[in-house]
Amino acid sequence: MGISEGEDLNKNEQRRISNRTRACMIEYGNLTICIDPSISILKVLGKKYTILILALLGNNIQKKNFNEILKDIPFSSATAISSRLKELISLGLVSRDENQTITYSLTDYGKLIRKDLKPLLEHIGEFV
Repeated sequence: MGISEGEDLNKNEQRRISNRTRACMIEYGNLTICIDPSISILKVLGKKYTILILALLGNNIQKKNFNEILKDIPFSSATAISSRLKELISLGLVSRDENQTITYSLTDYGKLIRKDLKPLLEHIGEFV
């Protein structure tokens, strides 16, 4: 008797889970870090304009309104900037303040992520 389609899918799924477990680990000597909890942030960090928004909002620890952000990021579109800001807010990296005008600023978590990106960006800059 052959393997049924359902059993075959189950084996494929088990193999994928096993492969994902190996792929989500970064090893540094005796230290192993699972990047799975970071996937949602990594997906957003890899999108266009995200790093620029984090950089801009962290410069001089400023609050900026939407039009200032749009103007300060060359060749950006309102749609893309709006999408990135919503994603960054949902991840807790950016806060939206509604006083007299709506402004955006980095949260403490956003400042930490921005600070932790600095060594990576410096390293990449050496090879460009």
